[in-house]
Amino acid sequence: MIPVMAVQTPIESKGMGSDLKARIGSGVVLAAIGLAAVHAGGWWFVALAVVLALLLVFEWNRITDRAGMVPMMALHSVFVATALLAGALGEFRIALMLIAVGAATSFAFAALTARNRLWPLLAVPYFALPCLAIVWLRFDASAGAALVYWLLASIWATDTGAYAVGRTVGGPKLSPRISPKKTWSGLIGGIVAAVLVGGVTAWSVGLASPVAAAAISGLIAVWSQVGDLCESAVKRHFGVKDSSRLIPGHGGFLDRLDGLLFAAPLAAAAVLLGAVS
Repeated sequence: MIPVMAVQTPIESKGMGSDLKARIGSGVVLAAIGLAAVHAGGWWFVALAVVLALLLVFEWNRITDRAGMVPMMALHSVFVATALLAGALGEFRIALMLIAVGAATSFAFAALTARNRLWPLLAVPYFALPCLAIVWLRFDASAGAALVYWLLASIWATDTGAYAVGRTVGGPKLSPRISPKKTWSGLIGGIVAAVLVGGVTAWSVGLASPVAAAAISGLIAVWSQVGDLCESAVKRHFGVKDSSRLIPGHGGFLDRLDGLLFAAPLAAAAVLLGAVS
């Protein structure tokens, strides 16, 4: 969401404009890179998935274990990267096994080094499973690129619809203790936008069941907002505003991809069950 800043002096107004320009510019660049990788597919797409996953691992450890993040971050990175590479080679059972072993190993390492066990335990599945789901979708022989375009369109429509309606209508807060700016009207706006855009995108990219895809897009909208709230809760727990400053005007990759992390496994499950194809 675009931050709202009070315009009190010319200096503040200039800062707001430069921040907005940085936000738009970095958003356009990242979207172009992502869509190009989806179009290219193959190892280009896998490379982007691995890089993003490792950046997310870095940000997670930066938030949850800043004092001793390097060894745990290295452990998480190895298991996340190898799980994604196994998936790229079609060995998805091995990938899932690596994720389970990575979570258990992280838990054991945290226990041996007197760390909190919950956050290390969550890291590998939290990032490897969604990235693996997206790789699995893209590698679908019949409609790989189309499925990822549909998923991304659903997420972008959710965020845009929620922001526009929430700012315009306002009303009761969705979860004031976790994310004070989110409203129930914004959630409804995000769902409606996701259903409409998801259905149109599914039809335009040639998916066989655009009506079903539209319905799943509505579920994706709800579940992605849950992901957004979960990430906000983690940051609030640790007293952190942004996951990092890696993206000018946006914060970190975890701030931008929190909804996608929850939505990707749901989309993959819908395809696996035959609801979307």
